[in-house]
Amino acid sequence: MDHSTREQLQRWMARLAEGDREAFTPAFACLQPLLERFCARLLPCREDAEDAAQAALLKVFARASEYDAAREALPWVLGIAAYECRTVLKARARRREAPETEGTEVVDGAAGPEARLLAEDLRHALAEVMGGLRPEDVETLEAAMGERERPAIPGATFRKRLERSLGRLREAWRMRHGVE
Repeated sequence: MDHSTREQLQRWMARLAEGDREAFTPAFACLQPLLERFCARLLPCREDAEDAAQAALLKVFARASEYDAAREALPWVLGIAAYECRTVLKARARRREAPETEGTEVVDGAAGPEARLLAEDLRHALAEVMGGLRPEDVETLEAAMGERERPAIPGATFRKRLERSLGRLREAWRMRHGVE
C-alpha cells in the first residue's frame, strides 16, 4: 500500500469514527482487497482466508467508532484481521480434535498411505522432541495449539512465554534432527 493510499485510508477511518457514513464506500473499496491478500498470506485455505477477511471487515466497520484518529489506521485494521485469522486457525485446531475418518487426511496436497505415514512419523518425532522440553514449555505450547486451557495470565506474558518455548522447541528439534 503506497503512502497516498494509507493517508486516504486514515482520512476515511477518521470520518467513519466521527459517524460520517459517506466514508464507508471508499474505505470498503480500499480495505477489501487489502484484507483478502493479508488473510490469504496467513491462512493456507482460500475459503478460510475469505471468511477471515469478511469477518475482519465486519468488525472494522462495526468498531469504527472506537478507532482513534490520532493513530495510524492500517495497523489497527491489520490487527483486527490478524485476530480473525487466529480465530479461524483455532477453530480448525478444535475441529481436528474430533475423530477423523480413515483416509481423509491430506498432507502437502498428497493423500494416501504414504502421506499418512509421513504425517504420523512427524507427529512421533515432534512428541519425542517435546518430551525433552521443560513441563512449562510443553504446557505453553499445548495451550497455544488449543490442546490445553490457556493459563490465566496477561496476553503479553503468554506471548513471551510462547516465544521462548518455541525457541527452545526449535533448538531441541535442530539438535535432534539437524533441521528446522
